[in-house]
Amino acid sequence: MRRWAWMLGGLIVWFVHFMGVYGIASLADVVSRADDPLWRMIGLAFSGACLLAALAIAGGAARGLRRAGDPSARFGDQLALLGGGVAALAIVWQALPTVIGY
Repeated sequence: MRRWAWMLGGLIVWFVHFMGVYGIASLADVVSRADDPLWRMIGLAFSGACLLAALAIAGGAARGLRRAGDPSARFGDQLALLGGGVAALAIVWQALPTVIGY
């Protein structure tokens, strides 16, 4: 199970980010306005934390690929690197409307 969590770690972070940003925007819309600067900063801080987590997974997988290991471990590291990279790119893409103000 640990190996599966490692291979899917980036995608899990992306899922948590997607649901978290949606929840933050929904809560902001109920409390005040979704484009209120305070709520935008909360969303950006959450996005930054998720981005750091995705990059940490990708970095750990890249370090794992440099080590000589068995093929199944290398395959897991390749998937973790791919998932972390895709998650990082998606998190940046999803945070852009908050950055530019829409």
